[in-house]
Amino acid sequence: MIRRRYHSIKYGLSVMCIVFFFLAPHVFAQGNIHFGRLKVAPEITYKGEYNDNIYSAKTGEEGDYINTITPSIGLSYAGGAPGNFFNAGYGVDMVAYSDNNKNNYQAHKPYMAMGLKTPFGLYLRASDNFVRTKDPYGTANNYNVGVKTERWNNMAEVAAGYSFFEKYTLELMYKNYVERFDLINDEWQDRTDNAYGASFFVKLTGKTSVFAQYRRTNAEYDSQNDGISIAPDWNSINSQDYRLNDYFIGARFEPGGKLSGEVKLGYGDKKFDNEFDNNDQKYKDDSSWVAETVVNYQPAQRTRLSLSLQRSHKGSPDNDASSYLDTLVGLSLNQDLANRLSFNLGVEWINNDYLNERSGSDKKYFNTYVARGGLGYKIQDWLTAGLKYEYKSKKASDGADNSGNPYLNSEYDTNILSVSLSAMF
Repeated sequence: MIRRRYHSIKYGLSVMCIVFFFLAPHVFAQGNIHFGRLKVAPEITYKGEYNDNIYSAKTGEEGDYINTITPSIGLSYAGGAPGNFFNAGYGVDMVAYSDNNKNNYQAHKPYMAMGLKTPFGLYLRASDNFVRTKDPYGTANNYNVGVKTERWNNMAEVAAGYSFFEKYTLELMYKNYVERFDLINDEWQDRTDNAYGASFFVKLTGKTSVFAQYRRTNAEYDSQNDGISIAPDWNSINSQDYRLNDYFIGARFEPGGKLSGEVKLGYGDKKFDNEFDNNDQKYKDDSSWVAETVVNYQPAQRTRLSLSLQRSHKGSPDNDASSYLDTLVGLSLNQDLANRLSFNLGVEWINNDYLNERSGSDKKYFNTYVARGGLGYKIQDWLTAGLKYEYKSKKASDGADNSGNPYLNSEYDTNILSVSLSAMF
C-alpha cells in the first residue's frame, strides 16, 4: 500500500512537471490574449490531494490520492462605461482516484454573466451557471455526502433596477434553480425553485448603501408531484413543496475601500403546500432569523479578513424530517508576504438543525467544524502554486454517546492535504 501511494504521489508530481515544462514556454511567450476589448483567458490547473476518508465514513475509513486536472477558458468583454460587461466561460474537472478508480468523474461547468447600464439610471444584470457532475461531495442540502451521484443543476438570475436622484435605487430580481438526478433512486430530490424579490437601496456614501429586501421562493419537488415508480407513495398532495418568505435589511460595500461585500440579516418563514407527507406525518411550518452575509475587511494592502454568516431554511435530504435550518459561521485571513508568497487561514462552524422529526425519532442536528490553512506562491504572473491542509469533523446530536442514537453513523472526520499548480495563458 505504501508503494502504491508513493507511485500515486510520484504520478501527480509528474503531471505537475508536464504542465510546467510543456506549457511554460507558450504561456510565457503569449501572455494575455486580447482582441480589442475582448479578453481570452485559457487556464489549466493540476491539483493532487490525499484524502484519508474519501467516503466520509465514521468507521473503516479509506484514503486515496486524487488527481484533478481542470482545463478552462474564460471570455470577458468590458464595455465603455462601468456596469457594461459580458463574461462567459467553460471549465471541466477531470478527476482520477489512484486506487478507487470507480469513483473517477468529470464535472462540467459552463457559465455566463452580463450587465447593461444606461446613463439614465436603468440597469440590467443576468447570469447563468450550469454544473453536470458525478462527484461524491453531496448537494447543497447535503444529499448523498460520500456517495458518487450523477446529477446536474442550473442557476439563472436576472436583476433589473433604476437609480434616481443620485441616491436611491429600486431593484427587482428573479432567480430560477433546477436540480435533476440521473438515477431513479435519487429522483425524489429533483427540485425546481422560482424566486422573486424587490430591494430598495439608499446610498450613504460613494461606496456604501443600506437597503431593505423582500424575497419569495416557491420550491417544487417535480418527481414527487409526478409520482415515482420506485416510491409510488409520493404524489402531488403529499410532496415536500414549500414556500419561503424572507425579509432582509442590510448594507452593501462596493469594492475599493477597506470594507467590501454585503451584510444581510432578517426574518424568514417556511410554509409547506401540503398538510401531510408520504408517511402521513404532518408537515410543520417554521420561522426563524436568517442571514446572507459575506463581508471583507482590508486594514492594510496585504491583509484581508473575511466574515461569512449564512442561515436559511433548506429541504431535508432524507426521510427523518421535512426540512432543516442551515447555519454557517466562517472567518478567514489572507496575508500577502514578501517574495510572491502568501498564506491563508480559515475556520467554519456549520449547524444543521432538523425540524419536525418523525414521531418517535430522536432530536436530530449536526455540528460540523472545519479548519484550513494554506500557502500560495506566485512563480510568475501567469503561474501559481499552492499547498493546502483541511480538517473537517462532523458530530451528531446530543446523546451521540448512546449506542442507540440512529445518527451516529453520519459522523466522520477527514484530513485533506493538497498541492496545486495553475497556469494562465
